[in-house]
Amino acid sequence: MSDALGSPYIETTGVRRIFADGDKRVEVLKGIDLRVRHGESLAILGPSGAGKSTFLHILGGLDAPSEGTIRYGGTEIFSLGEKARAEFRNREIGFVFQFHHLLPEF
Repeated sequence: MSDALGSPYIETTGVRRIFADGDKRVEVLKGIDLRVRHGESLAILGPSGAGKSTFLHILGGLDAPSEGTIRYGGTEIFSLGEKARAEFRNREIGFVFQFHHLLPEF
């Protein structure tokens, strides 16, 4: 977790996400480095299609990056197995979906 000097709780290093469709490759995230300490707030802004939702899904452990690491309190979340990552999300990460993923009638 965070130490007395305020080391980052959330830390991303070199996060890239590439989507491929046959020979076509689209690099949506290009080497994102981010550090967020306990008590800090941030907003992720950008035009439609800029990769905001993709980055949030990766930060939330819902989608894996093509490259790079995501750490919460020193734990690299994609080194965890799927079950352990789900338990980690349940305990550590709050996520409000843009769409109605949790409601069966949608």
